[in-house]
Amino acid sequence: MKQRGQDKEMMLDVKNLVKEFGGLVANSDISFEMEQGEVLGLIGPNGAGKSTLFNCIAGYYKPTSGTILFEGIDITGWPPHQVTRVGIARTFQGMKMMPNLSVEENVMIGAFCRTNDRQNARREAWEILDFMELNHEAKALPTELPIALQKRIELGRAIATKPKLLMLDEVAAGLNPLETKEIIQILQRIKTERNLTLFLTEHVMEFIMTISERVIVMSAGKKITEGPPVEVARQEKVIEAYLGERYAQGG
Repeated sequence: MKQRGQDKEMMLDVKNLVKEFGGLVANSDISFEMEQGEVLGLIGPNGAGKSTLFNCIAGYYKPTSGTILFEGIDITGWPPHQVTRVGIARTFQGMKMMPNLSVEENVMIGAFCRTNDRQNARREAWEILDFMELNHEAKALPTELPIALQKRIELGRAIATKPKLLMLDEVAAGLNPLETKEIIQILQRIKTERNLTLFLTEHVMEFIMTISERVIVMSAGKKITEGPPVEVARQEKVIEAYLGERYAQGG
């Protein structure tokens, strides 16, 4: 398989991706690669096209043109359930839990992607609930819990699909600084202990710059740069597009 680094396999390869909605170009000629085990951040102002790109990769939108390769397989235009089965899970900025099902049952929904056996799904859900420190809330309804725990439930359900690549859309949105620190620790454990590759889009800059090994910056539907967080944050075009002067000054 094609490699970008010396000893890491390429997991995701997006080539010249375009997504149009009528006359609006939401993604314009986006290309990038992602290695197995990498933590990649995607940033940009509102309307930059970040969620559209996520939706194209995860199968919720069909690209107008371009290709998406996952572990060398062309998944361009695949529907979400097929993308999930090949090993990509995606969480949403607006959490999509089942409010009338318990925390345990919400995580079991993810497990049913890989098994039809209810006992197996429950067993896998409990292992994940323990990993996410949600076992004490297993029988509660998600709406009874604070937003920080709801974020963990959605993460747990995504992990239950047994992904190789976990795509997270604003997982830190609405969290206070302590909760943000906790979610960073959870994601670092997910990466190391469950051997997952992480692709994150986020508006909380302290979060994305702390956890990401590499960052892609989008503006007006285009990729304007990519690289290590510290280097990207110092680029004038990035400051102008989004980050603000204090990041360029290291503050």
